[in-house]
Amino acid sequence: MEDDALPKAAPGFTSHFTDPVYEDPAGEFTPFGTDEGWDLLHEWADRRSELNTSSTVSQLLEESGFGEMEHQLDVPEPAGIPGPGGQVDAATIVIGAGFTLLRLTGHVDEQGKRLTLKALNVLIDRYDSPSELLRQRADLESWQG
Repeated sequence: MEDDALPKAAPGFTSHFTDPVYEDPAGEFTPFGTDEGWDLLHEWADRRSELNTSSTVSQLLEESGFGEMEHQLDVPEPAGIPGPGGQVDAATIVIGAGFTLLRLTGHVDEQGKRLTLKALNVLIDRYDSPSELLRQRADLESWQG
């Protein structure tokens, strides 16, 4: 795999998440354009055999050392430059985990879907509704897989 290539996506992911945002490895507001999103995707692509339709976003977070991030979504962060491990980091990591599970398995658990939507809303509110985040939210809301 090329250094900047994204791992092959599950057919269910590819058929629903068609916007270029899902193939952008560098966009500030794309699921895999952040360091955290990129690292989660590639870590779990290497461990894809451990994933199945019963895998959850919470499991991915926990097994990647980010178990506390779910709770950080509820801790408001002051305006200005986000701090490490704060709400913005948590949102970025949760979004990366949610879309990693979707990309690699074509599945997301219901709680994980809600958690990923919550994380998207944190960033949408903080950064004044970037179109990339609005697209991800709309696509995830309509996901029935």
